[in-house]
Amino acid sequence: MNLNSRYSLTGYFEVLFITLILIGLYLVGHETFLFLHSIVEITGIIIIGAVFLITWNSRNYLKNSYLLFLGTGFLFVALLDFVHVIGYKGMDVFLADEVNVPAQLWIAARYLQAVSFFIAPFMLRREVDMRKVFSAYSVVTALIFASIYMGYFPDAIIEGSVFTSFKTSSEYVISLVLLSSFLLLRRHKEEFDDAVYKSLSGAIILAIFAELASTFNTGVYGFTNLAGHYFKLLSSYLIYRAIVVISLSRPYDLLYRELKIREYDLVKNKEAQEHLLETLGLVNQILRHDILNDLNVISLSIGNLREDMDDRMLDHSYKAVQHSLKLINDMKDFESLMHVRGLKTIDLRSLAEEVAQEFPITVNAHGECSVKADSGLHSVVGNIIQNAMVHGKANKVDISISSKKDFCEMRISDNGTGIPDSIKEHVFEEGFKHGPSGHTGIGLYIAKRIIDRYGEISVDDNIPTGTTFILKLYHRYVTCDEKGNESEI
Repeated sequence: MNLNSRYSLTGYFEVLFITLILIGLYLVGHETFLFLHSIVEITGIIIIGAVFLITWNSRNYLKNSYLLFLGTGFLFVALLDFVHVIGYKGMDVFLADEVNVPAQLWIAARYLQAVSFFIAPFMLRREVDMRKVFSAYSVVTALIFASIYMGYFPDAIIEGSVFTSFKTSSEYVISLVLLSSFLLLRRHKEEFDDAVYKSLSGAIILAIFAELASTFNTGVYGFTNLAGHYFKLLSSYLIYRAIVVISLSRPYDLLYRELKIREYDLVKNKEAQEHLLETLGLVNQILRHDILNDLNVISLSIGNLREDMDDRMLDHSYKAVQHSLKLINDMKDFESLMHVRGLKTIDLRSLAEEVAQEFPITVNAHGECSVKADSGLHSVVGNIIQNAMVHGKANKVDISISSKKDFCEMRISDNGTGIPDSIKEHVFEEGFKHGPSGHTGIGLYIAKRIIDRYGEISVDDNIPTGTTFILKLYHRYVTCDEKGNESEI
């Protein structure tokens, strides 16, 4: 027998068992209603007590605040129901008024239950301090008891077992509050396991039926009163089934429902971020293309007008064009930082020789080693050579490549003016600039961010003059696939 068939068979037995219990209670109640009333109410109280115990002791890891709030609130509903039971007509506890007081307690308990159902949806996805909730319910319940026994609570039944307009109108008000609670729950159904949602919805609907049955009540021992208590008992059972049974037999579906939702949110956020990155990348490419074309026209025009302009104006124009070109290159590097592209095997010697062709200075590369990297590595090497040429005034760069035990080492050394010791530790910081040739201050910051994906980057002095950037590119490092699973490459 498969799992679904077993659950279906269990469901049939469950319905049959409950039906037999209700029939048995009806036959007993036909002879002695007081006994039936006590059994039904006490059973409901025990069920709700179990709900409270489960939710309260699960509060540290049960992240669904709806269930936590409801479970706590229902403890106080059960307390009001218990006092209602022991004070019911024939129990001889409230000798002064054994009809009105139990009816008042019933109405108060139903109000507290309906309000709990109504507020609970607003607790979803909130960090709720359950001790404060418990304290608030304690105060409200104490005020209800005080108002009833001090005579401030409106009468529900007067002499001759006549229901007051307050009781009748309250049943309708409570039904409307419960209906609103059902609609609120429906709006948030995706927050719950399907079985939990259906059980909670059924509990609210049965609670409404219980209230409507009470509006047609003809007396404390009448049939509609019995039907109302049946509906109330079934409602309590469905709450029990939603929280207690499912939390014990299928704890993942209930206790870790929040984890499912958060996983879904993370996937949606990731998709939104990827779409945003694609859009930003497209905008960046368009801007680079158009601005670069304009700058090339300006640069050409400056060259043609050089004989007719003084050196100071030419110098300012040239620097402005160079700054814009540098900014465009930085944006290109930044785009490669935004996108984590697929890694591929890259021969560092071939990469160095390819980058060298982009610059009008001498670049020598020697040594062999291959690593797993992406196109961002090309931008890093180019940025370092560009800085050596522009800021260090170098006319020669030497790239030494060697294979170590766990990594490839690429040393990019120039013969320029070098970097002062006082600023070496800051060159990789975002926005750091030094001297009049400093541009955007993000080139080396982006370079470090790219290298951090698969290695390390540092800076040292070159002997006898200039600067050496040291790239350690690991053969193996931890990466994550799209599902978040770690693996070594």
